[in-house]
Amino acid sequence: TCQSGHISELSQLTGVSTATISRFAKALGYTNFQALRMALAQTSPEDDHALFAELSPKDSVDTLAQKIFTSNIDALRTTLANLDTDALTKAVKWITHAEHLGLFGLGASNLVALDGYHKFLRTAIPVAYAADYHMQLMAATHLGPRDAMILTSHSGEDKDAIALAELTKKQQVPLIVITGSPTSRLVKMADAAFVAVAEESRYRTEALHALIAEISIMDTLFMISAIKTDSQTAPLFRQVRATIDATRH
Repeated sequence: TCQSGHISELSQLTGVSTATISRFAKALGYTNFQALRMALAQTSPEDDHALFAELSPKDSVDTLAQKIFTSNIDALRTTLANLDTDALTKAVKWITHAEHLGLFGLGASNLVALDGYHKFLRTAIPVAYAADYHMQLMAATHLGPRDAMILTSHSGEDKDAIALAELTKKQQVPLIVITGSPTSRLVKMADAAFVAVAEESRYRTEALHALIAEISIMDTLFMISAIKTDSQTAPLFRQVRATIDATRH
């Protein structure tokens, strides 16, 4: 129940107040109950998935494909089950009201930021993106309280990502974090945090495995924001599509 339920559900089942549960989570070293729930989800065995097993060179191509797809689907399901809907509501509000939106990430996490940039270019929100860290810092310098930033870092402990977050907090920019670590420094600094849950395998690191879930989180932020601003976004969608279609003739 702790792994998949909300704090109010656990409170009703145990007869313990939500405040006590929250204090218990903090006593264990977590920022809140949500972080504890994420950690439990990451360490729980998935015995019900026969295909969710270590990849082997002896496996047939069909078996390998099934195992890979099953593990990816499992990562998405677990991430969705632990998605913080309160944080999602806040993040969408900041994004849709932002005068500018910064999308940044380092290393493999930069792929998530680039995916977000590619998507949000279809909205009325002015977006900033850079692959180079120093350019990210320069772009972030232009952001203020009426803007928002989505920062992706799988470890949540990367020193450059922390520096970006510190700059963001100094300038009072709402900070939205996508990460793979519920107890990381970035999660503690974030105004809204989303954790991608994935397991490491012999042939793929946890960070690479989590990319699919992290991109899905970015896609969720984009789609909900686009739907909430449909009157402004729909005309731009059509204009962008027409512009791209013109290059195919």
